[in-house]
Amino acid sequence: MELFYSKNISEGGRQLDADESGHCVRVLRHRRGDTIHVVDGHGMLYRCTIVDDDPRGVVFDVDEWVENYGSHDYWLRMAVCPPKNIDRFEWFAEKATEIGVDVISPVFGDYSERRIFKPERIERLLVSAAKQSHKGAIPRLDEAVSVADFLRQDHDGLKLICYCDEANGKVDIKDALSAAIESPSGDSGDRCVGLCDSRSERRGLGQRPSITILIGPEGDFSRAEVALALERGWQPVSLGDSRLRIETAALVATAAVYLHFSR
Repeated sequence: MELFYSKNISEGGRQLDADESGHCVRVLRHRRGDTIHVVDGHGMLYRCTIVDDDPRGVVFDVDEWVENYGSHDYWLRMAVCPPKNIDRFEWFAEKATEIGVDVISPVFGDYSERRIFKPERIERLLVSAAKQSHKGAIPRLDEAVSVADFLRQDHDGLKLICYCDEANGKVDIKDALSAAIESPSGDSGDRCVGLCDSRSERRGLGQRPSITILIGPEGDFSRAEVALALERGWQPVSLGDSRLRIETAALVATAAVYLHFSR
């Protein structure tokens, strides 16, 4: 099943944009009367019927829909310092979307080698990765801020920071996740019409634990940043014995959360 994306379908829009329309008609050769599936980027999946197969703007009617399509049983924000090679951050963002992440927050540390962040290409990658992995929600990409400013913000739920220093009460990420607290940031329930399955119904039960994980730059966090994190209630965690690149550490942490809540 191919997925198409429409950012305004939830507001009554019934037309794919030019890129999605061209792919739908010219590449996949859909025609009037065909059924297509459209996501809105916020968790909704719509089953639609094409009423106009114009490759410049496919028009459709909505037949059925399901909430929280392809969702996961947690709410996860990954705050990651973009490495000098931005391709590595793009790789992380794509794979984290496929696994399951809700917000990606680029941050700049005191020792970051990269100080410029351009979101346009990554935003397109997030849309593509969400469709490829059959997710109704597209992760939000935050504006880049400094690590210090990010730490001064209020973050609900479990707050984990990964860095190289072995001091300051660091625990294994698996043990930290076992202490995840129920957070009000989750969904209150699913409302499905026609497309519900048992998996989506289960995911609507209760509220999802909220987790934020912070990954530092090539030169690690500064002492001042670590001190601020501890002062603000962040739990230092370990990702194992291997020394990992930024994007690898970020993906390991994302996978650890996914696997913990998939049991």
